[in-house]
Amino acid sequence: MSYEEISKVHKELGKLIEDSFELRRKIAREFATQKGIPLRDLASGNVDGKTMIEFNRHISNNLGGERAKNIPKDVGIEKFKIGNIPAEWISVPEANEEKVFYNLFGGGYIMGTLESRRWIPYHISRVTNLRCLNIEYRLAPEYPFPAALDDSINSYKWLISKGFDPKKIIIGGESAGGGLAIATLLKLKEEKLSLPVAGVLMSPWVDLTASGKSIIRNQKFEPLILEGIKNMAKSYAQKESLSNPLISPVFADLKGLPPLLIQAGGIEALVDDSISLAERAKTAGVEVKLEIYENMTHVFQNFGEELSESRKAFASVNEFIQKFI
Repeated sequence: MSYEEISKVHKELGKLIEDSFELRRKIAREFATQKGIPLRDLASGNVDGKTMIEFNRHISNNLGGERAKNIPKDVGIEKFKIGNIPAEWISVPEANEEKVFYNLFGGGYIMGTLESRRWIPYHISRVTNLRCLNIEYRLAPEYPFPAALDDSINSYKWLISKGFDPKKIIIGGESAGGGLAIATLLKLKEEKLSLPVAGVLMSPWVDLTASGKSIIRNQKFEPLILEGIKNMAKSYAQKESLSNPLISPVFADLKGLPPLLIQAGGIEALVDDSISLAERAKTAGVEVKLEIYENMTHVFQNFGEELSESRKAFASVNEFIQKFI
């Protein structure tokens, strides 16, 4: 199992991932029983595409929902809609009302709900004292590119229409949400709109062509990533080219973007996405801070206070943000 390989380089992280795998197995067995499908068929992908997406969403939503149960009761969660887009404010009691962390969640563009993606925005609010705007953008394959980008742009325009100063808005996201955050900045630049003052990206998925060598190099630590991102990329892009800069921002002209903090794990399959993005941004004259956390996996920040590197990463996010907002 991958957590056994991870335990060889980081025992604490390996144990946390093993515990997560045990919960995943339990949730998977429940889904298989409910659907009357052999668990081995689900595990091997020997089911139709629609069932596989339903299965992945079920796992993702339940795992995220379990994390969200640990959010303290005094944290404010205010649900509302931006047009037809479900949204919510997440804020600790002392959060600044005028400053916003605009969060775009991860899930390969095919998974994620407000309820299952509160954990990281909660931690962002906790360490920065900012209010977090969490949106539930439309998901592929039902709503392929550019639906998620359109929802992100419209939600940002809503923020501006409500009087929030772009100089007091940080945009951020993890995994696919990190890629969407960069795509949002690129589209805002194209439309000649005022950009957020800075961006925070955690393990951003910015190359849907899967050209990074780390996908193979780190496969033993994250063996399911390669096949997963191929399927998710196809679901999201559909008829569009995977090298479209608004789908794979690593191929974009990044000139004019605000300062960026990019965090990634040293043994994650997509670490080359972060490295390539940082290099292209620096070449384009963008202020970039790239942090590679040794022996960490994809979006290790999900382990919150349980993992020392996660605590360090959130502290760095706060330090970075306070320079600009």
